[in-house]
Amino acid sequence: MTPSVLRYSDQIPQMSPQMDFNYISMIPSNGAVFTGNQEVRIPINVPADSFVDMKRAYIRYKITNLAAAGGNHSLMALDPIVGAASFIGTFRVVSGTGSLLEEIQHYDALVAQMNINKNDGVVKSRGAITMGTSQSPMTAVAISNVAGNAIAALGGKQTIEATKSKVFYHEPVSAVFNADKLFPFGYTQGTSYISLTLNSNDGAVCEFNDSTNTVTWNASEFELVLPVLRPGAEFANNFRTLIQSGLPINIHSVGFQNSQQNIEANATGMQTVTFSTRKRSVKSVMTTLRVNNQLTQKLCNSSSGFKNNNAKDYQYSIGGRRIPSAPIKVDTTSEDNGVGGVDIGGAYNNTLMALGHYDSNLRGSISNSSTDGSAYMQPVASDTTLSSRSAFALDLESYGEGLSGMNLAGQGLPLVLHLNCGSTGAASVGALLADLYVIHDVIFTLDGVSGTLSASS
Repeated sequence: MTPSVLRYSDQIPQMSPQMDFNYISMIPSNGAVFTGNQEVRIPINVPADSFVDMKRAYIRYKITNLAAAGGNHSLMALDPIVGAASFIGTFRVVSGTGSLLEEIQHYDALVAQMNINKNDGVVKSRGAITMGTSQSPMTAVAISNVAGNAIAALGGKQTIEATKSKVFYHEPVSAVFNADKLFPFGYTQGTSYISLTLNSNDGAVCEFNDSTNTVTWNASEFELVLPVLRPGAEFANNFRTLIQSGLPINIHSVGFQNSQQNIEANATGMQTVTFSTRKRSVKSVMTTLRVNNQLTQKLCNSSSGFKNNNAKDYQYSIGGRRIPSAPIKVDTTSEDNGVGGVDIGGAYNNTLMALGHYDSNLRGSISNSSTDGSAYMQPVASDTTLSSRSAFALDLESYGEGLSGMNLAGQGLPLVLHLNCGSTGAASVGALLADLYVIHDVIFTLDGVSGTLSASS
């Protein structure tokens, strides 16, 4: 046995500074009660010289059904996949000097894809308790048909009765809330804040087609709960001296950027959908499809009403190069006619790998391949009336792009989805909204001399 005096590879444990730990709650600075399309602005106002563990932070809020009492005929049904996250349309984080640290449009659809690719036990237990997701996610159907469903076809959805309220707890899908290190908000200039733009009244909730009372809602009692760590005076002084010497403090994370395009009604054959991004380290990409006119339909679950438009295969052009070299095959026709074989594993595996850059726990699913409401990709006959749970994703690191991802910051480098669509797909209902989510590295930098916090991606 090698004596300790010769074990040069042993690492001496580093001392950790003593810190006081406490949870503090921030409330909105622009009001108390909010309705559809309004902004909720919550400051990150923490004590000086303190750090925040954003991975353990969360947002609490209350949703109230304002419909007149009428028993089941005034029920407000929550989206079975995302629950009360459907009320958040856009998520932003702004620094104390006004710099935009992060912005995710169509945030609710992103959360839906995250929940779809978690194990069903997580969604039906933790998700059901904290966010109001379905307690039977493997069979719950996201309504994506303007005909809606009757009250009898509840399908596992959680509801809020007329004049009643429920309180929810949301852990944001966000680069700031996924940072590798403690955030030094107590050393920055000004007060950073979280901005939540709420969904429209009809886009956030779903009511049943035989309801007799019109559902409206408000959101109140917002709280941003922050785990704050405050070091002793000696460490705080040393840290402030260090950053004021000009040494920047860098914090790595993985975030999302959203952009949108439309696919015209009745689109079939090869669809070339061109997006743009200026991110320097693109690790993976993901595109979802929803029927455009259903996003504000109260009879539909707009957040998770995904479609596949009877896709046959897909491929991306990134930086002028087709990736992968051969399209990723998709086939659901055998569900309708009993011939051939269901071919959706490639799309599913690429989605799990693409989202795994954000969270390695995304390794399950609340869907299956059978012809029912939880089908990962609905077959041809069902694509217009039922929602799929699929996305068209691509993990760039799986195709030799290395650990740093692909640099798309240069001009003239479009990002294109080549989606081969069959006939009688969801586009026969109406135009489709294509949401592209670019998953990328982001570095948050604190300039200790000026106290400014900025994001570079």
